[in-house]
Amino acid sequence: MKRQTGFTLVELVIVIAVLGILAGLAIPYFMEAREEAAKKECLANRTQILRIFHAQHAAGYSSDLTTFLTEAIEETDNKYFTFAPKCADNGTYSVSNEIVVCSIAEHNEESIIVSGGIGKDFYDKIVDALNGLDLTSNDAVRKWWQEQGHDWDKVQGTVGNVVKELYLMFHTGTDPANKDPLIYVNPNAVGQNWKAKYIYDSRTDKWYRYKDSTAGGSNDGIDVGSAMNHSGATGSGYIDKNVIGNDKWEEVTLNGSNFSK
Repeated sequence: MKRQTGFTLVELVIVIAVLGILAGLAIPYFMEAREEAAKKECLANRTQILRIFHAQHAAGYSSDLTTFLTEAIEETDNKYFTFAPKCADNGTYSVSNEIVVCSIAEHNEESIIVSGGIGKDFYDKIVDALNGLDLTSNDAVRKWWQEQGHDWDKVQGTVGNVVKELYLMFHTGTDPANKDPLIYVNPNAVGQNWKAKYIYDSRTDKWYRYKDSTAGGSNDGIDVGSAMNHSGATGSGYIDKNVIGNDKWEEVTLNGSNFSK
């Protein structure tokens, strides 16, 4: 009597049923993973567009973000990308509150974080400008900077409980040729006796905000120019000594050109 080979109908039905159950369990996870990957790719594209916009703006680009976005997603003759950044789920990009958003609402659940953005671009620009410059005072450095045709870039931040337009500036302490200047944000575009409302740590690409409610503070920030000149500390030296671990300062995030906690 010959032994029967192969599968019986019952065995095939069982195998098919098990495979069906496994597929039913796995497919939602695959779909979820695919959707999450598409969201991450979309976020990365929009973040990169914003980063390059800030870099171009620091280099003298004069148009707004809406105009830049049109250029950045151009399919042919793209000046900024080797390939046009697109949403993986065929969403379209536009500008809202000075950031790039996607037409697919779920893709905007995670905020675009450009923690340094303008700060890093401005810091690098100042370091390059001061390299080898022989001026004897910080005021002379900033006067020279403005004589080169540079205006102070602007961002949005809070002063007290009011959102204001603030000016991005720098301080070099007692050594104008110092390659580690302090980048800060000031409510007033002035060159003397400034007050720092926000300061930037170039090593960690982080911003810090001076708290209004702290005793001895003011709505305009803290006057640290004289303290820096006495200590000779600028940039990271000042941040290490006076900011990190100090409860008068809090870390904040720069989203596009808007500060937030």
